[in-house]
Amino acid sequence: MKDDHLSYERMDADPHEKKLFIRQLFDAVVPTYDVLNRVLSLGIDQTWRRAAIRNLSPLSGKRVIDLCCGTGDLSRLLRKRGAVTLSIDFSRKMILKGLNKKALSGLAAVADASFLPYQNSFFNGAAIAFGIRNIPDIGPFLKEVRRVLAPGGRFVILELVRPENPIVNSIYKVYLHGLLPLAGRLVSGDKTAYRYLAETIATFIDPADLSFLLTAYGFEDVRIHRKTFGIAAVISCKKGEPS
Repeated sequence: MKDDHLSYERMDADPHEKKLFIRQLFDAVVPTYDVLNRVLSLGIDQTWRRAAIRNLSPLSGKRVIDLCCGTGDLSRLLRKRGAVTLSIDFSRKMILKGLNKKALSGLAAVADASFLPYQNSFFNGAAIAFGIRNIPDIGPFLKEVRRVLAPGGRFVILELVRPENPIVNSIYKVYLHGLLPLAGRLVSGDKTAYRYLAETIATFIDPADLSFLLTAYGFEDVRIHRKTFGIAAVISCKKGEPS
């Protein structure tokens, strides 16, 4: 993928165009996606995933949707906890990789997270890991998540964020804009994807603003749990019971 494709700054006004760009970008890094995630996070991303799904308990026998599932690391953990896990991603190549490594089950589908092919109140829980910052139409996405959740169903978001501590944030900027794109280029041969990743972390809304947005779209009991010096956050909430 060439650098002249790195035009995501102008795509915010056109969700469809940006989604095409992001899908092509993630399709391109599928072969090295898992390896690079482990290397760059020193395996901490799996610890964050386990922390996130604890906010969905109890899971045994419950229907849970893994949104923007990638190659299925979160889905695998959800299934291990006994959840009936349905997984979606708009990258067919990510889904195929997840099926091949047996992280995803036959309940995986290629779908747009902002247009979910499920009936109202179908799920007991919903989760998204490292995906929400890649959704340009976040309002329709939140509406859809709330629609498919049963009353009282919990929704958990795991995302990379900017640390609040200024010293940690300065160090993290060096990592984001220096080490991350370099490692991405060396491992995957694609510097565009990891430059994009750094930019999305640097520009995505803060957890406090995201929690405000969740409340505005009808979610309740919104909680923020920062992880590992504040470089990641778990945000949990629920769909309210009918009045």
